[in-house]
Amino acid sequence: MGLDSSSTLQDALDQYNNNLAWEGNITKAKNILEAIRYLLVNRGQSLSEAGSNLTFESLKEMQADVKAFVDTASPRSETKRATFTRPTLTRY
Repeated sequence: MGLDSSSTLQDALDQYNNNLAWEGNITKAKNILEAIRYLLVNRGQSLSEAGSNLTFESLKEMQADVKAFVDTASPRSETKRATFTRPTLTRY
């Protein structure tokens, strides 16, 4: 789907729910991983709606599982991404 800064919480939840059967499907895994990341960044402590409850601890656990699958199933070129850290500068 492609969540971005104009996406709503409902967009992320829809993407999450539409990709629950991600096991064995790299496209769905990438979509649900994106939704999980969105929900973790734009969160309170938990979400509740219509009798269901989603905790962010469970999202973090699921994120680790999905990321491990995506890293394993993706071609090598896709898994070599730049990190968001800077190298330590040494003073001489």
